[in-house]
Amino acid sequence: RMVKEYFPDMKLYEGNENLFGSLMTQAVDPTDNDLVASMTGLENANDVQFCVVSEPMMSSQAYSLVIVKVKEGVDANAVAKKMNENINMRKWICVEAEKAYTTSSGDIICLVMSSEEMAKPVYNSFKAKAVAVGQEYEKTEVVEELPEDMY
Repeated sequence: RMVKEYFPDMKLYEGNENLFGSLMTQAVDPTDNDLVASMTGLENANDVQFCVVSEPMMSSQAYSLVIVKVKEGVDANAVAKKMNENINMRKWICVEAEKAYTTSSGDIICLVMSSEEMAKPVYNSFKAKAVAVGQEYEKTEVVEELPEDMY
């Protein structure tokens, strides 16, 4: 299913379409712990009702938008914090995300990671459309420079 099926009014990319190439949006199988870990940073989907991911099919730019709905009674803010702390910003073969932004609204969590220029507009779009915004988490990937003699 697509994000718009779950969130027909969200339109997170509206006004920012020029930032992205061809994106593929798909539901994550909650029984696939490896896929859940790769996409969300969570060890498993025990607290997750569903998860939808939007990523480029092929790109030289790291980009991932993850929308998670937690099960009833689960603290979405705590799950959002765990996702932000544990997401692998180097999950791609040749690229890594510079920034990860994560927050929750009710039982919905939004995690978006990429360059700041690509991630921030989508994150701000989520916050603008959310009924209420929970605690916000931000993570910056420290890019280690190669020693000068390696160039």
